[in-house]
Amino acid sequence: MQFKRIKILMLILFFLLDIFLLNWWRSGEVSQERVTDANTDIISEMKKQKIKLPKFGTSVHYSSYIAAQYGDRREMSLPAGLDIFTGNNTNTVFAKFKRDSFKKSGTGSDESALATYSAGYRFNPVLTADKTNFDRVYSQRIEGLPVIAESGIMTFQYNKSDKPVGFTKRQLVNIERLRDDRATITEEEAIIALYRYNEIDSGDSLSKGYLSYDRTLTVNGYDIFLPVWAFEAYSGSEKYVLKINAFTGDNLSE
Repeated sequence: MQFKRIKILMLILFFLLDIFLLNWWRSGEVSQERVTDANTDIISEMKKQKIKLPKFGTSVHYSSYIAAQYGDRREMSLPAGLDIFTGNNTNTVFAKFKRDSFKKSGTGSDESALATYSAGYRFNPVLTADKTNFDRVYSQRIEGLPVIAESGIMTFQYNKSDKPVGFTKRQLVNIERLRDDRATITEEEAIIALYRYNEIDSGDSLSKGYLSYDRTLTVNGYDIFLPVWAFEAYSGSEKYVLKINAFTGDNLSE
């Protein structure tokens, strides 16, 4: 008899637990709908203010904190065809291309030749757009994301004829993931955060956002990097890089 009572009690408890979980799930769904509606309203308000927005994504990505150290230029692997210049900074390679490095004409052949020097790096449209000269910036990729801190980029210098003449290179080494991946905010949420922080105003334009790694602090000889959403913004004749913490939504723009 006692066992039967316990069995009935357990069934009642399971039933109540199911009801609780169902209600909790429904409340979460309503909350998410409200957030989506609020985001849509803010985006509409931005468009009314003639803010030019990119075709942004709403997908959730996953990333983690990483630690890394500056690479020594003497240990960097560099192909032939370069004149290397030494300086006081042991973490930076200063290189000039020899005259016969780009014999063929045409941008396509130049890009193909640059691939030899930029292995492990990829063209960064945000940092390149921020330049006021002909330079083009390439970012080292770590855990699938581009690095936007100076310690992980290559900058190719171009002359007025749009021909590459040399580059500077910095590299991160001894890279370690500090924790498991966690969800980041979406590109849409990052754009809304910029608006709330008054980083973009009426008539401004915003480039597409790129989830990237940026340096946050230094601990025991390691730089700590966190994922950020990076954009190039245009306000009249001015342009600048804007950054949002991809975990917290905090403004990291300078």
